[in-house]
Amino acid sequence: EMDQAAFYLRFQNVEETKEENLEIIMAELIAEKLEREKDEILNELDEVYRASTNYARRYRLPKEIHIRFARKKVRDILHKIASEEGIQYRGKEIQVLKQVPRRVREQRRDYRFLAMYLNKKNILFRWLIPERMLVTWEERRIRIDTLERAQEFYEQLIGPEESSSKEELESNIQEEEQEKTVEDTQRTEQKEPSTKIKTQREIRATRRQEIRYK
Repeated sequence: EMDQAAFYLRFQNVEETKEENLEIIMAELIAEKLEREKDEILNELDEVYRASTNYARRYRLPKEIHIRFARKKVRDILHKIASEEGIQYRGKEIQVLKQVPRRVREQRRDYRFLAMYLNKKNILFRWLIPERMLVTWEERRIRIDTLERAQEFYEQLIGPEESSSKEELESNIQEEEQEKTVEDTQRTEQKEPSTKIKTQREIRATRRQEIRYK
């Protein structure tokens, strides 16, 4: 599951138009961001399609665009650049997200109270497969590999007197996870026919350049 998901990206808030050619639209958008030719990017797209999600319906957003890339390397570079620089289409900010299988989301569910707080406070972290976390805080890297450690670190961040707020976070998480489960079960039916398809500046330029090499 994780191996398959590692080739996908999800794009939220890409405006829908009648008789749109998703393959061309996304190839042009990605080519501009990666500073590559459109035809070169077209060769990197295995599958491009829109998918209806509860999140999009709730916030009245366009259906998400899901892309399977031919090479994971290109997917990773695009996600990194989009996260750092942002990406826009027709003047609107586009969210670029990784695909996370339901099984992995379920394994990470118990840690979501901490993840949500870290996101809220702009504290850097990344998930380690399947459910462990690596947090960067006060110039240190902190490994979270048990629920007990997650709770201890959470209380260290906010103070034990506020730890009861964890229950409130968990109630919100439960609702979100229920919606995610529905999305997973409906994805196949809702899926529309697919279209076949140094300095920071120096670092980004190098990253884009890497796409040319396998």
